[in-house]
Amino acid sequence: MKTSRQFVLMVVVALGVAAVVLLPRREEHAAMLASEGRHEEAIALLERQSAGSAKDPDALAALGRSHAALGDLPRAVEAFDAYLAMRPNDAAALRSEAELLLLGGSRDRYLDVQARLVAAQPSPASVSRLIELFRLHGREADELATLQTYARRGMLDESQLERLGTILAERGNWREARKWLELADRRAPAAASAGRLLLLELLIQAKENDRATERARAWMKAWRSPFLCAKLILRLARSGLDAGASELASHYVELMPDDAPEMIHYLAGKGRQGLAHRMLLRWGDRMSRPDGQQLRAFVQASALVGDVGAPLTKMAQLVRSGSDLNAQGKLAEEVANAFGKSALAAIRPFLSNEALLTRPLFAAELSLFEGNSEMARWFLARVEPAQLSAERSTEWLTMLHRLETDAEVVTRLTTLWSEGRLPPELLPQFADEAVKQGRIRIHDRIWNSVRYQPDGHASR
Repeated sequence: MKTSRQFVLMVVVALGVAAVVLLPRREEHAAMLASEGRHEEAIALLERQSAGSAKDPDALAALGRSHAALGDLPRAVEAFDAYLAMRPNDAAALRSEAELLLLGGSRDRYLDVQARLVAAQPSPASVSRLIELFRLHGREADELATLQTYARRGMLDESQLERLGTILAERGNWREARKWLELADRRAPAAASAGRLLLLELLIQAKENDRATERARAWMKAWRSPFLCAKLILRLARSGLDAGASELASHYVELMPDDAPEMIHYLAGKGRQGLAHRMLLRWGDRMSRPDGQQLRAFVQASALVGDVGAPLTKMAQLVRSGSDLNAQGKLAEEVANAFGKSALAAIRPFLSNEALLTRPLFAAELSLFEGNSEMARWFLARVEPAQLSAERSTEWLTMLHRLETDAEVVTRLTTLWSEGRLPPELLPQFADEAVKQGRIRIHDRIWNSVRYQPDGHASR
């Protein structure tokens, strides 16, 4: 009998304990109420629990969620603040509070919570977004601190490293700025320029002349941009680094010889005549088989820097190397046009008749300048006027009048016209010449034979 009473007592106690254990905890009960949309009841329950001496973090989180569901943002934030004081690295709670702060317009607090969230779970994407948010809202001190923190942890890309270097340089922290800019330089794509130009400034400031020249040379090779290369060359020159600027100028000629004339003109226009001249000489040495366009550009650049010796030296080189006769004749004519025919006196012995025959009208003009009218007539007779430009055909006619009588001029023009070798633009002058010589029939034949075709040329 006694045993049965003990058994019954044990069963009653066990059932009581089970009833207590199986009762839901208050926060669980609150969660059940919240899931049913009964947020006011959930809040009342949780506030009674939190009124005790020991705060339950789970209850605080649930309280925050229920306040948020009712749209009471200040009290929801207050609850999350209390929760996060106990569990500061809970990423989910930080995200929830950040969303509430953003909804409530608390921008600065929102950014602070975002910074805590990134610190709790950093990633390149979250770090980048935080940096942009700080920059967007003008919080440069926080932007700088964030950049420095995550640069040390190796989580910044090259553009962010450049930004870090820029801010540090603006604040006078040149040593650290250079450290990060050099890292960005190593990582950046070949075409990147902004951070590298700033790095150049810091290297110059630190008097790292050899390093500045070495990096500028590497960037020039990567960029192959006349605009950016000009900035490098000019910056070194203005800093007094003449040797470095000269090295870059020579390197530019090697990399982009076709762009050398424009760079020479640019440097000369910026008052860097000496540097432009050194570049000109390097360019001239490099040209082994120049075409007509290159020769003209070379002579024009020589005239710009005031060096007639450069094209004359080039002429001597062309002759010695047995270069194309047409190139020799072209160079001689360009020198005469730029510096005057007297400038050819020093190289006149090098100029063969064969080279001059490639430009017979110029050769006739040069011979007449030298007082040799017979040689001028000989060269002029070898001019094919139909192959001349309109301007040069007029000059040819003027030269013809200087070397022949008016009657001889009309006879020559008549022969050329009858053979179809007279330029159409000279027909009016030919007709006038015939009238002056009393050769009216030729005049009439010229005008009667003119018929304009669709291509704009006259037929005879």
